[in-house]
Amino acid sequence: MGSKLCANETSRPSTCICIFSALYAPHVGGVETFTEGIASALAKLGHRIIVITMNTDNAPVRENARGVEIVRPPALPFLGGRYPIQKQCAESEAQWEWLREQDIDAVVINTRFYQLSSLGAAFAKIKGITPLLIEHGSAHLTFGNALADIPLHAIEHAATSKLKRYKPECYGVSSKASEWLRHFGLTSHGEITNAIDADEFVEQASQRDFRQEYGIPCDALLLSFAGRFVPEKGALQLANAIATLMQKNASCDVYLVMAGEGPLFDRVNNIATASNGHVVLPKMLSKPDLAALLLQSNAFVLPSRSEGFSTVLLEAAAASNAIISTDVGGMREIAPDKSYGILLQSMDSSEIQNALVYAQNHREAIQTMGSNAASRVRDAFSWSKSAKALLDSLFA
Repeated sequence: MGSKLCANETSRPSTCICIFSALYAPHVGGVETFTEGIASALAKLGHRIIVITMNTDNAPVRENARGVEIVRPPALPFLGGRYPIQKQCAESEAQWEWLREQDIDAVVINTRFYQLSSLGAAFAKIKGITPLLIEHGSAHLTFGNALADIPLHAIEHAATSKLKRYKPECYGVSSKASEWLRHFGLTSHGEITNAIDADEFVEQASQRDFRQEYGIPCDALLLSFAGRFVPEKGALQLANAIATLMQKNASCDVYLVMAGEGPLFDRVNNIATASNGHVVLPKMLSKPDLAALLLQSNAFVLPSRSEGFSTVLLEAAAASNAIISTDVGGMREIAPDKSYGILLQSMDSSEIQNALVYAQNHREAIQTMGSNAASRVRDAFSWSKSAKALLDSLFA
């Protein structure tokens, strides 16, 4: 990608970096948050940053936000907008024509399997640039149905094979993401990790009091969960773990607030209704309300099957939550040992239940884990550090 310019950011020449991300704000998700965070950090370092994304939310076709130029060709929002395809029209061609006229020094592609990822790689080839690919997954995409997943996995492999022809230089957003690249015959050169502005996240917290709102005693162990209610996130298993604890001990002082929506919502809600207030579902929360919830909870539970590097794990740690999670992307980074959290060996309800019993009986240890996690994210996972790692990778 050219010779390394300089490790000292004050003397590194300004460059123009084009980032391809099929989904971006105002669309909400982990890759969107990552792209926005690292793009803004690069802009603060004095670089010109152009983000190319698909217009899934009727956003402005062209805008400048937080020092980042954003270009949004029209899109056809397949799978509810989760897999956008570029709409072939004069407006799309106009945006690409403008992009081809820009003096681009580097091309970054987020995720393997979107149509825009291959378009970005083809654009890099035209510019004579080796694209840098950042992998955000750690397992196959899924519909939560084994039969339906067969063609989905075939499509994912086909899309990745198309991208591989452009010989991108690959990195993972976590060690798990780097490992997952090998499944597709790709080699990771290292990690450009997800990050967070920890203090900014907690300072935006609303005044919403979840304990008071849902009648949760101030001395009870409050657990939180935030994510889509889909099979791969383990929402049903988590709710069942609390229900089992209640059956064994009706006076159990463990409570769970589960923020989110999705196809499993009604099933989780049935469990919540029978839990005598120990499982509550506020549905989707704004970022300020989520920050408030995490500041009030003692531990955050994520029994997920797959994460690249979960943003909500960073948010929970920033708010001093002990992390209770399966070995998904981000867990090893935030909780490298048991002094930061509890590693679940599986997403089974019985495994989750055992961890919750430990948390209930070792409140002081849980508090220490939360404090350690809060310190770790502030020390190791800032956007400036991730941006500098990306620059070093681009110009090594």
